Amino acid sequence: MVWAVLAVSCSSADKVKVSINNDTDMMRKAATIEVDWQKISQKIPDATPDKIIVKSQNGKQVPSQVIYHGGNTPLSLIFQTDVAPSGSIFYTVETGERENFQPKVFGRFVPERKDDFAWENDIMAFRMYGPALEATGEISNGIDIWVKKTQNLIIDKWYKEDDYHRDHGEGMDCYKVGRTLGAGAMAPFQNDSLYLGNNYVSYKILDQGPIRFTFELTYAPYETYDGSVTEKRIISLDASDRFNKITEQYSKPLNVATGIVLRDGGYKIEDAANGIIGYWEPQNNDSGTNNGHTAIGVIMPGAMNSTIDDGKHLLGITATDNNGEATYYMGAAWSNAGDITSEKEWSKTLNNKKNELLHPLRVIIE
Repeated sequence: MVWAVLAVSCSSADKVKVSINNDTDMMRKAATIEVDWQKISQKIPDATPDKIIVKSQNGKQVPSQVIYHGGNTPLSLIFQTDVAPSGSIFYTVETGERENFQPKVFGRFVPERKDDFAWENDIMAFRMYGPALEATGEISNGIDIWVKKTQNLIIDKWYKEDDYHRDHGEGMDCYKVGRTLGAGAMAPFQNDSLYLGNNYVSYKILDQGPIRFTFELTYAPYETYDGSVTEKRIISLDASDRFNKITEQYSKPLNVATGIVLRDGGYKIEDAANGIIGYWEPQNNDSGTNNGHTAIGVIMPGAMNSTIDDGKHLLGITATDNNGEATYYMGAAWSNAGDITSEKEWSKTLNNKKNELLHPLRVIIE
């Protein structure tokens, strides 16, 4: 997902022109453009959330979504575009009937599988573990990954078929979490000790697509180095973006670590100054077959204080702000999907994502 720098100038009353400029030498593919709803309302007084559309330069309507973030008031309008290096492109936002575009994101509570919460886009799928699983004695607040080599949304299909630990041509679940942070979860950290919470106790879906899926998970109080805390995770995933935006909200300021569980082997990426940790897992051979390599990465908006290998995780050490909040990005890849097939390519992907965050596209409403 891409946060854009926004400027405003004059426009007509029935439509506005949105210019997107790429001031970098990087190709920006499927970049999410977010336009403040207040700006739209000021320019198009008749605009309503169900009567607003986005058109490309050739006049063709493109997928768009009004963002509410769990409330009743529209906050922004999003759509996606490619922008060439040092290039620019424009769209128009206007009143009209929105076409029904196929969603590229999805997520839901899964009571039929012990209260999992699963979410996905056209690249990867993920899940967290809920209260029914905790009641069986299986406790984990780490992030799980389902690897995919199809652009289709597969959560409902795989849960229904209940055979997702083997690759039947679409991907599989070959990632193991256990009592760890899994693929990039966060936990309080002090004096070389992690303080892990339990499974989530409640959820809320904030935005349901077709471009962005956002939800929050709430956790019961648990003990840390600084007494009891409560925790809320807000997770957002855009179409065609392999990185989730995750905001942790603790009830007090804390020292924290974001971690990736380590296997026997693999390749670690540690760049604390650039706010990056990553891991290229050793080849997975579950069921006696070559299931390829899973890659995981964590990117902080700023720098990390340090990186640590505690014997179980690769940890990026940082701290929340004074309100107990910390935002970061977590993503994954699978070598069998064919687009990222080596640790060098994964390292480059992490650095490119960090550069995108540091250099957002410039968006102008005319």
